[in-house]
Amino acid sequence: MKVVIIGSGPAGYPCALKLKQHNIDVKIIESWTFGGTCLNRGCIPSKAILEIAHRYHSIEEIKDFFEDQFDLKLKWEKIKEHKTKVVEGLRSSLEKLFMMKRIDIIRGKARLASKKSVEIETDKGKEIIEFDKLVIATGTRPFYPQPFSSYRDYLTDSDKIFDLENCPKSLLIIGAGVIGIEMACFFNAIGTDVTVVDIMNDILPFEDPQITRSLKSILEKRGVKFYLGKRAVDIKINGDEKTVIFDDGMDLKCYEIMMACGRVAELKDLNLEAGEVKYSRFIEVDKNFKTSNPDIYAVGDVNGISLLAHSATRQGEIVAENIAIGKEEDFDINIVPSCIYSFPEVASIGINTKKAKEMGLNIKIKKAFFQVVGKAVATKNTDGFIQIITDEEEKIIGAQIIGGPATEIIHILALAVKFKMKVKDLKSIIYAHPTMSEIIIEALLK
Repeated sequence: MKVVIIGSGPAGYPCALKLKQHNIDVKIIESWTFGGTCLNRGCIPSKAILEIAHRYHSIEEIKDFFEDQFDLKLKWEKIKEHKTKVVEGLRSSLEKLFMMKRIDIIRGKARLASKKSVEIETDKGKEIIEFDKLVIATGTRPFYPQPFSSYRDYLTDSDKIFDLENCPKSLLIIGAGVIGIEMACFFNAIGTDVTVVDIMNDILPFEDPQITRSLKSILEKRGVKFYLGKRAVDIKINGDEKTVIFDDGMDLKCYEIMMACGRVAELKDLNLEAGEVKYSRFIEVDKNFKTSNPDIYAVGDVNGISLLAHSATRQGEIVAENIAIGKEEDFDINIVPSCIYSFPEVASIGINTKKAKEMGLNIKIKKAFFQVVGKAVATKNTDGFIQIITDEEEKIIGAQIIGGPATEIIHILALAVKFKMKVKDLKSIIYAHPTMSEIIIEALLK
């Protein structure tokens, strides 16, 4: 069997590795840089720079404990150098792994030539490769709605923000989703004047309202300005100054505008029609990630089901097992953790209060604040809380956390949701003291 994968990101490369474990002949085609957006422009570089800003913010908070005051200033070039070093190191390790596993990597642009073949354009010319199964894992690109799409060359986004020559004095972020909020945290922490605008009336629209209210309040206290429920109608560029004009007549001036309005599937030049693959904004798939062509799959962000790297990886592995041994495993989006690397961090799993209300569920909420957790008090990390959602029988069906290492703690609750654990089951665990995870038992005892 011959399998071709288009895209080497967090969906494509795990799929290739899993197929190779089953001794499947697999080739992976990449037109850009190995590792995809996650490794090169998304998850990894953003977390590298967010950690620097977080530590810098922490230092600012403990200045009073030192006899001699000090004034640290971040170096933009050093931040970019660190980001580049992290990315290049991880990418090099990944490429070496593929060489060791003897998986063919073809550098070139791929497009469907027929229902069973792809055309690849490389530096040496064009060639046609036939396949038994094809996996499309081309990911997504930043979305630019009007009026911003007409000014793309003057604006920045998550793909380009760290290519800026200098750290912006002021930054207007269009979009209050995950990317917008994470970047607001970073730039606010290093001294940039940050404003966040969104057409929606709240930040992080898919998160629990209590979580979003708390995070917004914390960021506002740090100086981040929010203008929600605003629609932009025009932009003016005057040298280094940019002005966004809104439908209510308000205008906002800044040095840089960052687009964070979501992402759309990277389908350019794939020639999906030749493969009889249906698509709109994303490629259409069934529950097994098969497209309208049963020999072609679409995994990761390109299918629009769950735009998260860990979702992409799981989808790639599921498809590999399907191709190799015919195993049709379901992808349960309910157990996919959502993690936001703001500070404080936000993480959630399963059903939240908003979703429970929409579903008409009768739920119970068990809630505890970090300010009652010993380690949180000792380490001055008392912002935030946890809420655990249970059904009438005290089965854990969801949880949301803001504060502490939320993105690490959430996995305990993910296990509870996946294995349908009850409150008494999580209570039976011995939680090490002092740890931030003790907030779980504090909530369960309510």
